[in-house]
Parts: sequence; structure tokens; C-alpha cells
Amino acid sequence: MPRVSAPVYSLNGGEVGDEALSRLDLERLQFAGSLYSNLLPRVIGSMTLRPGLEYITDIDFGDVQLLEYNYSGGSALIPILSNQAMRVVKDDALVSRASVSTTVLNGDFNSFTGWTDASTGAATATVSGGDLRLAGTTQDRASAKQTIAVAVADRGIEHALRLDLFRGPLKIRLGSTSGADDLIPEAVLDDGVHSIAFTPTTANIYLELFNDEARFVWLHSCQIESAGVMVIPAPWTSDDLTDNIVRYKQNKDILYVASGVYQQREIQRRGDTSWGVQRYKVDDGPFVASDGTISLDPSVYTGNGTLTASRSYFDTGMVGRLVRLFQSGQTVIEDFTTDPAEGAHIRVSGVGAARRFTWYVEGTWAGTVRLQVATDDGSGNPGAWTDVLTRSSNDTEAYTDPDDNVVKFFRFAVATGGYTSGTIETRIVYSGGSQSGVVRITGYTSATSASMEVISRLYSLNATFEWDHSVWSDYDGWPAAVDVFGGRIYWSLSDMIYGSVPDAFKSFDDEVEGNSAPISRSINASSQRGILWMLGLQRLIAGTDASEVSIKASSFDEPLTADSWFPVDASTRGCANLRAVKADKDGIFVQASGTGAFRMSPDQSGFDYSSSDLMAMHEEICDGSPIVDVAVQRKPDTVVWFILANGEARALTYEPAENVIAWSRVVTDGLFKRVAAIRGAGQDSVYFAVVRNGAQRLERLAKLSECRGGAINCLADGFKRFTGAAATTFSVPHLNGKQVMVWANGQAIHDQDNLYTVSGNQVVLSSAKTNVVIGLPYTGKWQSTKLAYGAANGSALFRKKRVSQLGLGLTKTMLDGLRVGNSFANLRRLTVTKGDKPVPAGYLFEDFDADMMSVSSDWDTDSRICLEARAPYPFTASSLVMDVKTNG
Repeated sequence: MPRVSAPVYSLNGGEVGDEALSRLDLERLQFAGSLYSNLLPRVIGSMTLRPGLEYITDIDFGDVQLLEYNYSGGSALIPILSNQAMRVVKDDALVSRASVSTTVLNGDFNSFTGWTDASTGAATATVSGGDLRLAGTTQDRASAKQTIAVAVADRGIEHALRLDLFRGPLKIRLGSTSGADDLIPEAVLDDGVHSIAFTPTTANIYLELFNDEARFVWLHSCQIESAGVMVIPAPWTSDDLTDNIVRYKQNKDILYVASGVYQQREIQRRGDTSWGVQRYKVDDGPFVASDGTISLDPSVYTGNGTLTASRSYFDTGMVGRLVRLFQSGQTVIEDFTTDPAEGAHIRVSGVGAARRFTWYVEGTWAGTVRLQVATDDGSGNPGAWTDVLTRSSNDTEAYTDPDDNVVKFFRFAVATGGYTSGTIETRIVYSGGSQSGVVRITGYTSATSASMEVISRLYSLNATFEWDHSVWSDYDGWPAAVDVFGGRIYWSLSDMIYGSVPDAFKSFDDEVEGNSAPISRSINASSQRGILWMLGLQRLIAGTDASEVSIKASSFDEPLTADSWFPVDASTRGCANLRAVKADKDGIFVQASGTGAFRMSPDQSGFDYSSSDLMAMHEEICDGSPIVDVAVQRKPDTVVWFILANGEARALTYEPAENVIAWSRVVTDGLFKRVAAIRGAGQDSVYFAVVRNGAQRLERLAKLSECRGGAINCLADGFKRFTGAAATTFSVPHLNGKQVMVWANGQAIHDQDNLYTVSGNQVVLSSAKTNVVIGLPYTGKWQSTKLAYGAANGSALFRKKRVSQLGLGLTKTMLDGLRVGNSFANLRRLTVTKGDKPVPAGYLFEDFDADMMSVSSDWDTDSRICLEARAPYPFTASSLVMDVKTNG
């Protein structure tokens, strides 16, 4: 009777499909199984009962998306999107505000009472229409201040200032003394809602809201947050989250967010409990030229005004659009009410009369104003300024510069000590040259009229047919994907990609030249849906529903530029509308069917990328259910987590360098909805949104080190741990009515053979315990392949065989939860070790390698080995050896 002892059998092959079960000629398949359920393959070669899921908090907000915010400050921070709202979990609790009596008087701006107008010069701070309106000028600051009283009982308690900003940018500071910013450092906020935490320690605190720009800033409200969970408005609806349209990329303390439906957003962290969601606004592009058939006429040089079109043009969707106007002639108007101060300049060139301009000094004032000149510094900008003349009273002159063919710049300025009183009104009017200015459309009036704010100064009020408009708006569409790569931020709209000026994520200034110029290029995708995601690997990869595009420079070492841009199809799998994730040089994406996962990795030549099927050995690992979320855990092993629409999860242990691409199933008493992996010390934190027991919860995968027995053993789902003083009663309202396991001080008080039913939201033990873990049961299951090992007279495939004996190599295992057999219907518990010594109950084996044990006397052409590991008992199998006998 032939027999063969299979060698040490590694267990990190993962689950393979039926079609691959007998392919033991493939080395990788020798380590696989036909079922891995709640058993995670480890790169080192073992498999372990997956860690339990710890209950963190209720997040029963409907459809959610967990955002990954990687932070080295020690706290685990998780922004959670729900229907048009964002909340943040910090250190396992939702960020909440304490109840305090501190108030901002008229923070809803029903009147200006309580505020002080601290504006300078011609700038103003007023209340109108329920808004604080700060109107700055080119020289003056608009400022509103308030002194806020803090009761003794509220000192030393964290407060939060909530600002609802309609139109920014707004500057803010808050201090313990007037003009200080020790409580809230001076910050610039833009359109959106911001909740900024601070802790006052004095009887009074001093708030200043100000605007240094020559345009309106409108603030809807400025309040001390009321008690409760911090909730910040966001544009994305439940349907948007379900459709997986949100893409984001973190850079430092900002998450840049694109969706293709709404203007881009920045989720800003200003402290662990200080967050805001604001519009991502750019002031200098990217632009596209108009067709030149319509003229636009501005009403003001600076500030807020009206833009008039020569015929029907404007649409409500154009609000927010930038318009760059190219204008002939240069007029600069500047009013001075302080010193030192410098005005804008004109640029003079040409010869003779072409160098003539007129300057004016007017108004009622006292002081000295200077006309200054500078020459081109070689980069098109003014060099050092020198005085041409000074005036201490009103005057005007037609001035001709004598230096033909020399580019010069002229401006008015007031030196230190040069201002005494009044308003020095100056003008420089030059008919030569040309300049451009940028305005933003702020409101729709009619098809030929729109309100505007001037972003960069205009030099003429004449109509012009030469103008550009920005490529993003409600009318034009918004970017659908974002990534940071090579020092630039990239946004994609349709099949166009727009890259910022390097290290300037809010600049698309096309006057920057050379390799630092912004990028506005197409990938020439053969897809109507355009780019669905971007991923910065060794190359910038863009995914569409038709192909995956690798965007090349001439080599890996050369940066992408507007002139070095060569997109090619690296593969033609096509992508689902779901974000791709990164693991070192590899990218992982979901194929257009929604049920396939693929890997983008450098090809053998090392000069480009190609794709490979991660499900090649198990096409049906998802059981036909679409993938709805994905995240990558890097420690202790790289594991790619996939959430399925049917509420199950799949884990892919991923280490291609070790030839480990191993699938396993993850199931629980509930439904998985979302996943996020947060970088951390030791082991990454993996969080899940799980619906169980009638509500949605945030739960965290326990660390492997917490699942090895001992006083605290976290092998339960939805578990809660109690490490305080010894007690008999433990509150677990989220598990009310459920049958649970109880682990206390290194042993199972209630296991799966003796479950406890939670009643009245409590578990009551017969004696006081500490180091208690209470949670739901789950089971790990493993089944071998067809065991088609060669026997003495040939392959064992298609021959009747049996596994007469089995040897297990185990570490950190309690045999109480282990069952072994030739099928899941025929399992038995191991009761003896070497020398037939009985296994003591609750004994943790650091290392188990007992004599081979009898498994089955049944003969079958498809003989298998089945293992079952039951929580809460730890189980890790490092290897197994089988004595396979064949008959005939």
C-alpha cells in the first residue's frame, strides 16, 4: 500500500478556486487551501485565527465613507463622511465639544453690537443681511474685534470656535491678550465651515477677524460650539458615497478631495480636535482661451463690481469661474492712508512719446508722496526702486521717461513718516503697454451681467475681446480624481490632467516657464467617463473604464513636465469607479466588472508598468459580489482589505517578493460596509464600518499581539475590553440580546460551548473579574486542496486515499478551540499530546509539535483535511505534515 509523507507544509498559499485544487505541480499551490475563512495567511508561512473586532463607537449615520488620515502625532484620526456631513474619530471616540457658557455676542450677525470696527483707512467692517462683511482695500485692513468673557468654571476647558464662511479668504486670530494669537494662531480660512479648538485660561479672550484683500469677505456666523459631537457640513450626499465618487489625497495636514460633481474641497486639520471643510480655490488658473467673439467689460479696477458681456454669455453654473482679461493701456489708482505703503506699478517701454504717462496726486491730506522708478531685473520684474520726485500737495504732470528702449516700472509710495493725515489719492495713466488681470464671478445677474471680485488688479475699464476662463466650474465640470506626485498636485477632468506649479499646490500660473511650468495635458483616453483615479507610483498612473494609462517622461528619473509627457496604455483591463490603492511600487485596482482585482507593477524591463490578475488562482473568491471598498494595511504584513456588497470582506496577504498572494475570507455576525487602514506604531490600525445588531458601528481590528492568550485576549467580534478595577457587572449595550463570549484574566469564562446572553445591556458574572473582554463568537475554517501528492507508484490524483495521520506545528495556541477531521461534518478535538498525555483545559502552548495523530480511516479519491479554530481560543499553525496513503 503506497504512502507518502508530505513535507513541512506551509500555510500561506491562501484560498484557491476549484479549478486549481489539484494543481500541486505548481509550487505556490502546494501551500494553498480550498477554504480560508477567518484564518489569515502570514507572509512568514503560518496562518492564524484572525484578530477580533473591537467596538469603538456608534456611527449610525447611514451610508458612510472612512477616510484615511495618516498622522505621526500618536492619535488615531479618522474623518468619517456621511450624508452632507463630516465627523472625526480621535483616539476611539467621536470629537465632541464640552458644555460651556462662553458666547460670542452677535456671532450670528443680526447686528454689529458687541463688535468693534478696527479697520484702517478706507476699509470697513459692517453687518448686512445677516453676514459680517469685511471690505478691504489695496492698502487697508478691514477688521472686526470682540473681547469675550470667560467664566471661571469654563477656564481650562477646551472650547471650539465655529466659523461658517461664505466667501473668503478670512484671517483670524484669538489670544489671551489684545492682538495676541496664543489660543488660535493666525490662520487663513476659505469658503466653508471650520471648528477650531482652543482652551482659555484667562477672564477675557480677544478675537479678531480681518481681511487684507481688496475685496469683500463674507462671514455667516462665528460662534462658540455648543455641546455635542462636532459635525461639519460637507457637499457629498449618501448617494455620492454609495457611488464611490469621492477621491482624496493627503499632503501634510490637508486631505485634498475630488468627486467630479462638486468643487474640490480641502479637509483641514489644525489640531487633533480642530477641523474644517473648505473649498479648494485657485486664483491663477488653469485657463483656456475664449473664442474671441464676445467682449467683457469690467466696472472696477480692484474690489467688487460687475462684468458685462457684449451679448448673452453668462450662466448660473459659471459662478466661481475665473476670468483673465487682457487689456491695452495701464491705469493704476492707489489711495494711501498710512505709512509705509507702496502702490501697484505700470510698465513702460518703447521710444519717445510712447514712454509718456500722466500722474495725478489729489485729495485732502498732509504728508509726502513719492513717484518711484525701477528697471527690469532681468526676469521681467522690477529691481531696486528709486525716487523720481516727491510731492507734499496735490499736483499732476505728463511725464516722459527719457531712456528709450529701456523697460522701466513706475509707482507711487509713501515712506516711513511720510503720512500725516487724510487720504492721498494717486493715479498713473499710461496709454501704452498691456497687462492682464483676473476676476472671479461671484453671482449671476443675467445672461449679459455677472457680479465679480477682482483677484489680481485690472489696468483698464475698457471692454476686451481677449480673455481666458478657468477650466473648472459647475458649468464646465469639476475634477474627478486627485493625486500628489513629483511635488505637484494633479487634478483630472475628463481625460485632461492639470498639474500645479511644483511645491505650490494652489498655483497654475502659466507665466511660470521651464520645467516648473504647470501642466495641462490630455492622456488621450478612449473612454467617455474619463479618468476615474490617479495613483503616483514610479510613474503617474491614470485609470479609466477602458484602460490604465502610464504617463512617461523619458526615464524613471526624469520628472514629468508640460514638455515631457507621454501617456501610453500600460494595460487594457478597465477600472471600476473605485479608488486604487498603493503598496510600495505597486498599485492595486478593481477591474471594471467590480469583481476582479488587479495589480499594476513594474514590468520585467523595469521601464514601464503592466497589470496582472490577483484572482488568477481564484476567480470566484468574491462569489460574484462587487467590491465596494478597499484599503491597504502594511504592518505586520501587507494585507489588502476588500469590502464586498454582500457584507463580507476579503483579505489578500500580499508580498510578491516572497511569492505570497494569498486570499482569505473574513466574515462576522453582521455586515461589513467600509474599511480604512491607518498607519501606526507596530501594527497599522484597520477600521471597519460594520452593521450589526441593528446599528452601524466603527470597529477596529485588534493587534495580533493582543490575540495570543494572556490576561487580555481580543479574539471576539464587536468586543469591548474592561481593564479597570475588578467588577461583576459589565455594560455592553451594543451587544444587548446577543450571545457573547467572556474572557477574563487569561481564561474563557464563556466560550462557544457556553455562551452568555446579554440582557439589560449587561453581562453579570458570578465573581469579580478584571481584564475582561466581551464579544461575539466567530470561527476560523481551513480545508486543504485535493492532496494529489505523488505516491510510490505515481500520482495520488484519482486514486482512493486517506490521510492516516496528521502532524501539526502550532504556536501560541490553545487546543480547546481546535477541531480536526476529514470534513467539517466530522471534526474532533485534540485531547492528548506526546505520550498520550491529556491536554489541560485552557493551556496556552507556546510551541506545539506533538506526535502525529490519527485523522481518518475513510478512503476517498478526494480526501481532505479540515481544521476549525474557534474564538476566543488563540490559534496559529506554522506547518503541518500529512501521512497520505493510497489504495491501488
